[in-house]
Amino acid sequence: MIPVYLRISGFLSYLEPVEIDFSNIDLACISGANGAGKSSLLDAITWALFGKARGKDEMIIHTLAKAAEVILEFEYEGRRYRVQRNKQKEKSVTLEFFIQDDHQRWGVLTEHTVRETDASISRTLRLDYDTFVNASFFLQGKADSFAQQRPGDRKRIFGSVLGLEIWEEYRSRAAELRKNADSDLRNLDDRLKEMDEELSQEQARRDRLKELETELQQRTKTREAQEKVLEGLRRAVAAMETLELLKNQADSARQRADQADATLAARKVELEEEQGILEKAEEIWAAHAAWKQAAADLDHWNQVASCFHQIESQRRAPMEIIAAERGRLEGEQRSLREQEEQVRIKR
Repeated sequence: MIPVYLRISGFLSYLEPVEIDFSNIDLACISGANGAGKSSLLDAITWALFGKARGKDEMIIHTLAKAAEVILEFEYEGRRYRVQRNKQKEKSVTLEFFIQDDHQRWGVLTEHTVRETDASISRTLRLDYDTFVNASFFLQGKADSFAQQRPGDRKRIFGSVLGLEIWEEYRSRAAELRKNADSDLRNLDDRLKEMDEELSQEQARRDRLKELETELQQRTKTREAQEKVLEGLRRAVAAMETLELLKNQADSARQRADQADATLAARKVELEEEQGILEKAEEIWAAHAAWKQAAADLDHWNQVASCFHQIESQRRAPMEIIAAERGRLEGEQRSLREQEEQVRIKR
């Protein structure tokens, strides 16, 4: 990890913003009086990268400042990164992580939470805070910190510095691959055993297959015969249904015929009655003609007869009107004859 640019504001002894450009510095010596802020520069780097410094929480904020902010840009494995960490009084820490692309544009690597972003920075650097402060520089008053570490911790720090954790990752991945391969091999062995058992039963299965084929042929013939019988039964059922339908149609036709016979008999009776009336039609027409002749002479009686005829046609049946007219005409005919006789006598 090569620092390129550092900006500090409101952090520990730095109230006003301070910027440091490391791009043209190969070797540097920082000197100054106690409290000048020499160690604060290193604290700013560790706080930006890992969120840890000699001061904790709001102690890192300058007494006259409202917030502490550190921006660190560094190069690692040929790529440029930026970390920006900010802490306001009585508020939580905010953390942003960026990477620069080939077009000098910053891409966002920030995760959903600060904890996840810290983990992302540690994975990128392949270092944690303890490894960094023991491998990159010695904290003030802790020059023997590495020597006082437990053997396991020293081994872990050395491994992290030398990049040995990648080999541990390779070992874990290789072990996992071997475990999966062994599992696949066992599955293949089990499958081969099953296949061998199945092959050992080949002749028996072939014999069983022949038996099943013979049985299938017999059952096929039986099924075909049963299908023929079933088809015959279906035709018989269809014929019975047709006969039943024809029977119902015949019964209905017979009922209609009986009704027609009854209607015909009633019509015959009506016809006989009408024929009886028609037999008297000549007499009626003769009387009617005589009446018309008399009506030509007597307009008054013709008007009365016309009114009477209209009234009677609305209240009675036609045959009753004819009978009434006949009686009236006969009476008028007798009267006319008597008048004719009296006129003849007077002459």
